[in-house]
Amino acid sequence: SSIMATISFDLVSPENLIFNDEVGMIIVPGKDGDFGVLPGHSKVMSSLRPGRVMVYGEDKNLLKAFFVSGGFAEVNPEKCIVLAESVDEINELEKATIEKDIQELEGQESDTTKEQLSIAKAKIDALGSDFYQKI
Repeated sequence: SSIMATISFDLVSPENLIFNDEVGMIIVPGKDGDFGVLPGHSKVMSSLRPGRVMVYGEDKNLLKAFFVSGGFAEVNPEKCIVLAESVDEINELEKATIEKDIQELEGQESDTTKEQLSIAKAKIDALGSDFYQKI
């Protein structure tokens, strides 16, 4: 049997299609931890936690890094679709801006601000870790 070297990956936000290409691997922030999606992956449906979606080429070089605030992933052997609540490119996130948001949110007590706060803190985590290494 021939080995599939790529898997089709769609990253979709409520507004538009953010990414659509054949890739070597995707790391997805699943509810219970990150999981890697390679060509031929078994069928999976998972809700997502706030975190990084990492997209790698066939050579395992990082192509793109996104932050998703939550959403849903659907995987089958040929395709991975991530339906995200919101998407930011990691390299467009500004640490200072997010830290300012956190300070403003921390004084407030509503459920909405609690959720925004956990998302903002997850963004800081995403920026803080070294994700440019090869796998």
